[in-house]
Amino acid sequence: MISTIFPIPVPLSADFAAAHYRPQSALISRVQAIQRPLPYLEAGTGGLTIEPFIRQNMGYQPYVVLVPTQPVEAMPYTKLMAQVKAGFGRTMSRLPEVFGVSRQTLYNWLDGETPKPAHHERLTELAEAAQVFAELGIKPTTAMLDRTVVQGKSFLQLLANGADGKETAKQLIRIVQRASDSRAKLDNLLAGRKEKTTAADFGAAALDETV
Repeated sequence: MISTIFPIPVPLSADFAAAHYRPQSALISRVQAIQRPLPYLEAGTGGLTIEPFIRQNMGYQPYVVLVPTQPVEAMPYTKLMAQVKAGFGRTMSRLPEVFGVSRQTLYNWLDGETPKPAHHERLTELAEAAQVFAELGIKPTTAMLDRTVVQGKSFLQLLANGADGKETAKQLIRIVQRASDSRAKLDNLLAGRKEKTTAADFGAAALDETV
């Protein structure tokens, strides 16, 4: 316990002379010292916890606020598979050829199972191709997927060998479009012809014989 004597000044008068004043000991109390963490979010009465206050170290120790970050999401393979399914539709049953897996394995991926690392890149490329088909409103048919695109290989064979999904899909669409345009032109050329030859056509003059 620490005791300190503080004189209390009083006005001098005839009734209370300075000689009659006796010093009184200050009121004190015993307190227990408790170790507590220093406050670092409060600057005190009327204070603001701003950067200059922290930098000046006004009775506070420098601190680091650790903000928990969101866990890094794994590659959204389920989303990629949903994109593949939306882009290919019924022909999704042909897609196991790209990975060399069973059809059930593809549906397991669609339900959330993580593909093996060896399939990650090809799945990403397949999803890119599916996006091209979906944006153009094209549903690939079995005949389209079996059509030769380049180097004597079909779309599925190229994707299985690691080809770029987006570019291969565009190449396939151009080939199909050219074939469709050629077929339309041929139909127009044959539009004026009779579909069947009748008996009346036999013996008909091919040239104007009166000339």
